[in-house]
Amino acid sequence: MIVIGLTGGIGTGKTEVTHVLRELGAVVFESDKLAHSSYEPGTEAHGQIVSCFGEEVLSDSGFVDRNALGKIVFADSARRRELEEIVWPATRKLALALLKEEENRGTEFVVVEVPKLFESGWDKLADAVWTVESPRGEVNSRVEDRSGLDESEIDARVAAQLTPEQRIEKADVTIMNDGTLEELRTQISRIWDSIPKNQSK
Repeated sequence: MIVIGLTGGIGTGKTEVTHVLRELGAVVFESDKLAHSSYEPGTEAHGQIVSCFGEEVLSDSGFVDRNALGKIVFADSARRRELEEIVWPATRKLALALLKEEENRGTEFVVVEVPKLFESGWDKLADAVWTVESPRGEVNSRVEDRSGLDESEIDARVAAQLTPEQRIEKADVTIMNDGTLEELRTQISRIWDSIPKNQSK
């Protein structure tokens, strides 16, 4: 089984890339969705988050309110690290279990999409790392459109990640998302076709 770690900054178009990879036949795990599962009510991580950040980060239904939590952790790097120390291990445990299931199932390609792949050490799980990059102006437009964050909030989230240059230097493959969707599809298909079939661990 070949495991590809997919990363990239906020708003670079990772979701579009995962859609194309699914069409090409890959199984895709998105770490954000796994993270949300890792701190649902009743989990150990949920209790740790409430203990660390207080009940004000909970919705009326008892779930973690990601917007409320985000305002805290993206305004204070120390608090963000506290959250990462809770969520990353819990999410990694889920990811490892899912990877084992896919390996037992005989799956050929798995893509694990992780925004902070290198920072969290998840690159060690992958046979190869791809990063998705996009011009900063396009990044801001995408994030504003989908989330309604203002410019200072976007800047805080961008600052919490590695720079594009750092990701490109560390990654095995760079996908430049600076054109049309069809151009993106063509670029990904070309990279996909070039994967050595004997590369798996």
